[in-house]
Amino acid sequence: MPNPISVIIENQNSAGGAFITNEQGLLPPLVTTKYVVEVQGNSSPRYVRSSLYCIPATADLLKTTALSITLTASPMARTDEGEYEPPIINFGELGAIRSNRCKAQ
Repeated sequence: MPNPISVIIENQNSAGGAFITNEQGLLPPLVTTKYVVEVQGNSSPRYVRSSLYCIPATADLLKTTALSITLTASPMARTDEGEYEPPIINFGELGAIRSNRCKAQ
């Protein structure tokens, strides 16, 4: 089992700085790492994090590994200095866009 302190320090050295969201195969920095997000289409890891970043390709492999896939959403996460705030859209009189089936936002 690796020492958590050394893992945190190693991740800060290797993943600290700018994190660009559209680079394939790039794992997001740990939550303890100081980084600046350059949003290029995908969500910032400050707002959504996954328990798995490598998802099994087949249902059989997923069943064999018995891995659970979860997402942690933090819609009110604070942005760091140098990052863009998420856009706020006002739909005016139309109100929020809702699902036709369940009326959820």
